[in-house]
Amino acid sequence: MGIKKEIFFKSDNMPYLEARFVENSANHYRKHFHKTVSIGAIEEGEVAFSYQQELGRLKCGELVVINPNIIHSCNPIENESRTYHMIYLDTKWCKKLQESIYGELNSYIPVSEYIIKDRALYFEFIKLNYKLLDNSTFYLEKEEALENFLIKLFGKYCDKELQHSTIKESRNIKLAKEYIENSVNSNPTVKEISSYINISEFHFFKLFKQSFHISPHAYLLNQKICKAKELLSNSEDIAQVAYELAFTDQSHFSRVFKSYVATTPNEYKKSFLNK
Repeated sequence: MGIKKEIFFKSDNMPYLEARFVENSANHYRKHFHKTVSIGAIEEGEVAFSYQQELGRLKCGELVVINPNIIHSCNPIENESRTYHMIYLDTKWCKKLQESIYGELNSYIPVSEYIIKDRALYFEFIKLNYKLLDNSTFYLEKEEALENFLIKLFGKYCDKELQHSTIKESRNIKLAKEYIENSVNSNPTVKEISSYINISEFHFFKLFKQSFHISPHAYLLNQKICKAKELLSNSEDIAQVAYELAFTDQSHFSRVFKSYVATTPNEYKKSFLNK
């Protein structure tokens, strides 16, 4: 097993994008979700992949596309290291790009397959991500390569008729999620959330997990980590981020962050290229 290496790219010139490259990592992720459209590929190794309730494997030569708010995880098999690429794209920006293909849309069209066995598109994605991470590549070239790749992906693997295909949630669950999302700077209790949506505490637990496949606590932590990544990428102090997001202390924050992002807050903050 070689030495782990990772690079992140995020820039105010391309605010809709975050790119990541990780080499020789055996780190594990908790089940989590992204608010973004997330696209990834394994360059070396193989991983066990969970998508909602489905289980499978992701291999070299295949792309994985994770639509927004889908619970998933992607972990090494028997602790073997893997090398992989990921990009995370703002959903509203993706919708605008899709409109260049399909015309006016009411919402983002989800990609219809989460594991795509398309070797030409796979190699184009690998080449794209290296370009995004290259400090010597002009922004115009990065943007053109990204849009060309996505036009092929969305044009081939999206169906306009699916633009309304979202997770069906009850009004209570939508309200509970909104309450939790607005509570990243605090630590709400089950009693507070269930009172807000006017159902019993026990019914709330069952209903939330049935609808979203993770517990309310896991959902809260995921929201906190999404916010933490945003703050860290803007060079905010790690201790201050831990305080703002109501973690017990910096050590607590670091442990949770690593369990979701597979890197420490300090490594994440330092790895952004100086653009």
